[in-house]
Amino acid sequence: MLMVSGCATGPSDTRPMVDAVTKTTAVPPPLPAQPEQTIDIQARNTTRHIAMTEGSLQARVQRNALLIQGLDALTATLIESDITWLEGDINTAHQLLDGLVTTDPGSRDLLLAERLQRASQQGLWLKAAGLAHQRLVLSGDAKQQAALKDSLWSLLMRVDDGTLNALLRQSSNRDWKGWLTLAEAYRQGRSAVKNWLTRHPQHAALAPLPSGLNAWLKTATPDTLAIMLPFSGRLASAGESVLKGAVEQLYRRFPDAPTRPRLITIDITQFPGVVSAYQSALAANAEVVIGPLTKSHSQTLAMLDRRPIPVIALNRPKGLSPNQANNWLALSLAPEDEARQIARLAFGQGLRRSITIRPDNDWGRRMEAALQEAWRELGGTAHTSIALSAATPHSEQISKALGGFESEARIAAVEEAFEAPVAARARRYQDFDCIFLLTQGPRDARSLRPLLVFHYSADVPVFATSSIYSGDQARQNRDLNSVIFVEIPAVLNAASTDRFTQLKALGHDAITALDHREQAQVSHLPFAQGATGLLTRMPNGDVERELIPVEFAGDKIRKHRLP
Repeated sequence: MLMVSGCATGPSDTRPMVDAVTKTTAVPPPLPAQPEQTIDIQARNTTRHIAMTEGSLQARVQRNALLIQGLDALTATLIESDITWLEGDINTAHQLLDGLVTTDPGSRDLLLAERLQRASQQGLWLKAAGLAHQRLVLSGDAKQQAALKDSLWSLLMRVDDGTLNALLRQSSNRDWKGWLTLAEAYRQGRSAVKNWLTRHPQHAALAPLPSGLNAWLKTATPDTLAIMLPFSGRLASAGESVLKGAVEQLYRRFPDAPTRPRLITIDITQFPGVVSAYQSALAANAEVVIGPLTKSHSQTLAMLDRRPIPVIALNRPKGLSPNQANNWLALSLAPEDEARQIARLAFGQGLRRSITIRPDNDWGRRMEAALQEAWRELGGTAHTSIALSAATPHSEQISKALGGFESEARIAAVEEAFEAPVAARARRYQDFDCIFLLTQGPRDARSLRPLLVFHYSADVPVFATSSIYSGDQARQNRDLNSVIFVEIPAVLNAASTDRFTQLKALGHDAITALDHREQAQVSHLPFAQGATGLLTRMPNGDVERELIPVEFAGDKIRKHRLP
């Protein structure tokens, strides 16, 4: 029996090359750090840009050139931390960054800002919020303080209720506890926030409150609300599901009948077009319109030159500019939000080189485009993409992309040449560290995940969107064990789900957006933790969702555990 090793190879790691460059360039050590030393921002930014655009090898070449010119130890160590972070060695990057000390206020704030950014990218919301609060306390600039208040508030919005309540019991810092109690009050409603204001008249969160909270506190409840949906025809079930979710949330959000908006329903299918349906809402004295549901109707309504009353659409139009988005919010179940989120999730775990598997159709192309835009912006590298077609067996397409196909072919060739079995195991390429699995349903995912295991990629983290999950804690989910994905709160919190669960959640969030509509118009920060995710209005009126990271553990799902 022949012994063959190394039957699959990929592009070699660049670290040995970096060592060679370092050894042959006669690079001097950095100038010793001094307590009052400042960071050379230009040198740091230049090297970081090179690392993002040309790779870590070229960044270290640039750093070495700066050392020859007399770069100081403080800046040199920060640069090495930047490069190491972008390479995915998170622990080393943290050790380097956390070891830096300076008494210079500007440099100290820069180091805190970098720690905050990395904690945010890792999804360590509470740690990031603490760093934002630390920066806020140390800041003496009014403009920076306003930005830091918004940053702190945005991070606290992402902290779950259980963690927030536990922290409130432990916190002893008066100012920090004030922020925590404000976040708690905001989740309870206007009355709780007004009580907080009475108890904290001098708190740093005031003048003004972050995230447009002042606008929210002053928003009047409309007397009449119109819901404009298809209640007949092929989309009638969808319309009824949205309406059911909206009514449930309307009664929950406005429990007192005298202050609850009067609800009128408009069957959009009974009108010649969406504009005439909208005009009928105006004629009925509606002060806000929820709907329409389809993309084409949303597109038409978005392009109106004039919208006398606010519209909370339930689908996103294309090409709407910020100056056209007055009186406009567009909720959606757009999966592109999820694609961008799993890119951020993977990057925050130190993963940098990806393979994407998607269907060979328009949905797959749109999803990959959204994912890769976010992935490359962060600093990730796309190793390859597999557009699965029906013409070739999926196993063969995946094997070729992962490297196992070539490895198996080489082993077979050796066996044929020597007419003897080879004691070797095929191996995959080693130049990717995560897989984005984009499928349009759980069945496709269950068929593909075992193929990844079979082709020597069982140890590679796999990330997916909510389409991978049927909502059932069923035995067949074992095929998806350890896959990390994102899901909406409505599905995760439901005792049981059906094909209308997400649409009911969309109706729920339409009422939530109704209550926060004026706040969302003036703020770019999250305005509510909704049933479809954490909701943030973009300048063009699109409301983006941030879902909850979870993972399969056998046939169950659990909250994703950060490594």
